Amino acid sequence: MLSFLAIFWMSFLIGFSGAPVPGPVLTVTIKEAATRCPRAGPLVVLGHGLAEIAISVALILGISSLLQDARIKAIVAGIGGLFLVAMGISMVLRVRSLSTIEPPKASPRSASSRTPVLLGITTTLSNPYWFGWWGSIGATLLVASSSLGYLGIVAFVTGHIASDLVWYTIVSFFVALGLSYSKGLWYRITFAVCGGFLVIAGILFMRYSLTITGKL
Repeated sequence: MLSFLAIFWMSFLIGFSGAPVPGPVLTVTIKEAATRCPRAGPLVVLGHGLAEIAISVALILGISSLLQDARIKAIVAGIGGLFLVAMGISMVLRVRSLSTIEPPKASPRSASSRTPVLLGITTTLSNPYWFGWWGSIGATLLVASSSLGYLGIVAFVTGHIASDLVWYTIVSFFVALGLSYSKGLWYRITFAVCGGFLVIAGILFMRYSLTITGKL
């Protein structure tokens, strides 16, 4: 059985590996950081995190009765593992085509239109990819975390939100200083390493699926 810390760090590393992928939340963080300084990152993540807590609760309420069935666990873990491998390979293949994202010019008008917290919620809930991630990879991690009961689920959600907090705080800090988000080789290396980690994590989840069914 996984320990609390093991689940936390597993969730943190998988979440951190997926965080560099450009998307609506990243775009909002960059725009807000250009007008609100480094605190924009944590505020956007607060809104993003509230949405993730909500969907975690919804998933647990919806699949809690199914988690007692080993076959269901195996299927969810296998599918989630495949998604992780596919996502990781996609990230590695995209390394060469990555472009630098420059911070936008400050705009006081846009800074006061909506709060970063609200933007974090709305951009998260309006992103189809986010729902797809939680329906596959997120559900898989919840299944793995449930081996420790509700404490394991708390460890998973906390680790996942912590990974977003660390990454987007770093991004908003650099943008507030007027620096590019992705500056050359270091970003490409980080992106590739994160993609490779997701592939490894996906393979481990597929192995976990086979272990549950007794085929390994």
